[in-house]
Amino acid sequence: MITDDTLREGLQSPGISFTYLEKMELARLISSAGVERALVSYPSAHISEYNITKDILKERLFKETFSLGRTLKEDIDLIYETGSNISLHLPFTDFDLEKICQTIYYAKSRGREVEIAIVDMAKYDKDRIISVASKLSECGADILQIPDTTGRARPKKVYDIISTLKKNVESKVEVHCHNDLGLAVANTIAAIEAGCDYVDTTIFGIGERNGIADMLTIVDYLNKEGIDNYINIDKLTKVYDYLLELILKKMDYYFFVKNIPIYGRNVKSITAGTHSTSSKFPSSYISLNVYTGSGIIREILARNGMKIDERKVKIVLNKIKDIAVNEGRTIDPLEVIKFYGEVL
Repeated sequence: MITDDTLREGLQSPGISFTYLEKMELARLISSAGVERALVSYPSAHISEYNITKDILKERLFKETFSLGRTLKEDIDLIYETGSNISLHLPFTDFDLEKICQTIYYAKSRGREVEIAIVDMAKYDKDRIISVASKLSECGADILQIPDTTGRARPKKVYDIISTLKKNVESKVEVHCHNDLGLAVANTIAAIEAGCDYVDTTIFGIGERNGIADMLTIVDYLNKEGIDNYINIDKLTKVYDYLLELILKKMDYYFFVKNIPIYGRNVKSITAGTHSTSSKFPSSYISLNVYTGSGIIREILARNGMKIDERKVKIVLNKIKDIAVNEGRTIDPLEVIKFYGEVL
C-alpha cells in the first residue's frame, strides 16, 4: 500500500538537492526498511535521473519501481530504457482525452505497468474526475493516481472520490496528498478508509512546497489498524536519521519551521519546472535544482530586466542541473543572473 516518493517528490522540497551518492544511500536505506514500492526519478529532467534509475533497478532495491514523466512519447521511451515502470502525469493545462488515451496505448505497448496522475483533485468536481478516470481505465491504465496537487482537498471529498472510483473502475487507485493546509495525513487516511490501493508518502513528508504525507505517520496508523505493510519501524527511523543529517548539512532546523502548513514560507515556494509554468502554483520563493525548468529561468531574467536569449537559457539551465547533482545544493536566483552574464 505504501509508495515511497522521497527520491522524486522529496527532491522538489525547497532547499533540497541530492548528489548521486546521497540519493543512492537514501534508496538503499528506504529499501532496507521494507518499502517495496517507490517512485524514484524523473528521467527527462537530467541524465543523472536516468542513470540512477538504472542503478536502483540493477540493485533490485524495490519490488515495484516507477519513474515519472509527461504524457509524451519521448518521456515514455526514456523511462522504458531505464527498465522502470511508467508513471505519467496529465498536463496542468487543458488536455485532449483521446490523445492521452493514445499515449497510454503506446506506454502499455512497452510491456510495463502504467500509472497516470489526474492533476488535480481540487481542480475538478467528482463527476469530472470519475469520467476522466473511467476513460483512462478503459484505455488500459493499470493505476490511476488522484493527486491533491495544490493541497486544497478535504478528507470528506477525498473519501467520496476514492470510494466512488473503487466502485467504477477496474484500475487500481492511488492518492498523492499535499500538505499546504496541514491535511495531507488526514486526506491519506481518508483514502485508505475508502479502499485506496496505494498512498504516496515521503520521509519527513518532504516535497514540493511543504510536502506530502509523512511516511512514518502513515505506517504507524496502518500498524495500529492492523493493516500489514511489511515496513520495519526501527529501520525506517534510520532513514529519518540519515535524511535529518542531510537537511541540517544543507540548511538547518529552520527548514522545519518553513515547512509548517499555511504559515511556513515553503508553502509559497516552487521547485519543479512543470509547476513553474502553471498559474495553479503562485510562488513568492524559488528553489533551483535538477528539476528546474527553463520557464523559471526566463522568469528570473525577466524580473531583472534582462533580454532573453534561448541559447543562453539552455546553457544556464544545464549548468544549474549539473551543479545541483554534483554539489548536492540548490542554486540561488542571483547565481542565475551571474551564470547568464558569463555565457558568451
